[in-house]
Amino acid sequence: MASYPPALLDEIRAGVDVVELVGRFVNLRKAGQNYKGLCPFHGEKTPSFNVNPRKGIFHCFGCGVGGDVFGFLMRQDRLSFPEAVRVLARQASVALPDERGPRPGDSGREELYRAMELAASFYSERLWTAGGERARAYLDERGIAIEVARRFGLGWAPEGWETLPDALKSSGVGEDTMLAAGLRIARDNKPGAYDRFRGRLLFPIRDLQGRVVALGGRAFGDEQPKYLNSPETALYTKGNVLYAADLARDTIRDKNHALIVEGYIDCLMAHQHGFTETVAALGTAFTAAQLGVLRRYCDEVITFFDADAAGQKAAERAEELLEPTGGGLTWGVNRAGAFDATGALRVKVALLPAGHDPDTFLRAEGAAAFTERIATARSLLAYALDRAVGESAAGGARGRVNAFARVALMLAKVGDAQEATTLAREAALKLGVDPTQLWIEAQRLQAALRRPTAVAGAATATPAPAVVERDLVGLLLASREARRILLPMLDLAEVNHAGLREVVETLVRVPDAAAEQLMSELASDAARHALSALLIDERPLGDEKVVVEQFRRRLERTRTVGRLRTASQAVAEEQQRASSAVPMDATLVAELQQQGAVLHELVGGAAPSLNVPAVESRPDPSGS
Repeated sequence: MASYPPALLDEIRAGVDVVELVGRFVNLRKAGQNYKGLCPFHGEKTPSFNVNPRKGIFHCFGCGVGGDVFGFLMRQDRLSFPEAVRVLARQASVALPDERGPRPGDSGREELYRAMELAASFYSERLWTAGGERARAYLDERGIAIEVARRFGLGWAPEGWETLPDALKSSGVGEDTMLAAGLRIARDNKPGAYDRFRGRLLFPIRDLQGRVVALGGRAFGDEQPKYLNSPETALYTKGNVLYAADLARDTIRDKNHALIVEGYIDCLMAHQHGFTETVAALGTAFTAAQLGVLRRYCDEVITFFDADAAGQKAAERAEELLEPTGGGLTWGVNRAGAFDATGALRVKVALLPAGHDPDTFLRAEGAAAFTERIATARSLLAYALDRAVGESAAGGARGRVNAFARVALMLAKVGDAQEATTLAREAALKLGVDPTQLWIEAQRLQAALRRPTAVAGAATATPAPAVVERDLVGLLLASREARRILLPMLDLAEVNHAGLREVVETLVRVPDAAAEQLMSELASDAARHALSALLIDERPLGDEKVVVEQFRRRLERTRTVGRLRTASQAVAEEQQRASSAVPMDATLVAELQQQGAVLHELVGGAAPSLNVPAVESRPDPSGS
């Protein structure tokens, strides 16, 4: 990691609320002295991600990832350490030493964020100044209020091929940066580039921290394409980002549900009518990654379809969004009525009248009618299953067979036990089959759907340290007295867990550092993960003097056993070299006797007589 004065890093840590920082990405709930939520770094349904506000530490017991505010931002935004320090220093209003130009190891993402923010600010200013009349007239025509347009940071891109470089010249943003951010397009078969957005109304697309990562441009007339979006860049992956998620996040938490629409205008109009829990899928099919983002904040998602296209889209999206469950079909024909709590996200569909989208429906019918549509939303899976069953009626026997297969496949992917059982019984009744038949077929399909190998974003198996090692390092972190007495006695080679060994090595180097300060001193992720696990899973120290003495005696026994083994080995080697008639070296015999006496004194026994074979076969009192 880059070298910054420890005092400077401590000042930044003190100025950043780790719960607020992590809470931008994870719905955290108080759990004792910690906060818990769903891990943003791997897919999970039961919260195993912990944040300790007092220590400024996070740790996930599902995937083993942990660290401090710097480590969280590095992993979440793929920043280098210097970049994370600069970002958090600005948040904490801490002045950094003068740094001119990028530092070695920088990823360049910070400069991309800066370019996008400057471009969005420029375009926003142009919307409300001379030249932006056409864009403002379009907003008025669509009924978008000025305060909503300003809240979402809407902008206007003037006509012209070189408008942006001229505007950003004074800010030092280079051509390469604008190309990498997707703001400019390289010319084909000739040098140079030109502005991507020209003569369009612009919608800034922001991440969960409110930083601009992309832009969407809407044409005013018949220009094609109607919508022009930023390409995928180092900052922006289309299927991972939800439009307005940064503005909707708090309401989604409060209401415990999210509304998903398809277009920018739909989203703005929903917010304008008070539905500030609304996000947009950026004109693409709603993805599992976007679903994963919402799962961190709520238990229910409601998406909207108009009546003309609802059936086909619902059926298609149900199969796209449903993922195979990890366990068995515990929901199957459960006669006891008890269900496993899986934490599955409920996805529902709200139907709008033919020809309407949320924008037109809200303007025509108002907020009350929209609320009614939300209240009557049905399970997305239920709608898709009804459609599958309905289609079987027109297909005769073959249609019923196909419907049976489609229904079984959908049910094989359901994680919510009660929903699956209810739907299975309803579908079986409509298909004229026994629910048990559906269960058996779904179970067969589920076994086939299970992935044999780990998938990206899944929890990884991290070898746990031995209990003795974990408790010893935990004691060293908590007690300065333990460090003074035990560190000189500890042989690092005897600490088998690599992460904990690095923590101890760092303590030897900086014995006076607070436990949380060690995060920036550690070189490896394994060590930071091991340290965060110890700091989050804080255990009562008990009587400090007694515990330190117990470990002192244990380490002393370990050292003595080591010396005894060395002496025994030396005696054995001496016996092999010499004739049995030749006496053993008196010094070796004396050393062996001395170490044996010390060991037996430590374990509370009487001093033994010298007998080399007996010494070699004696169980190791250290337990190692």
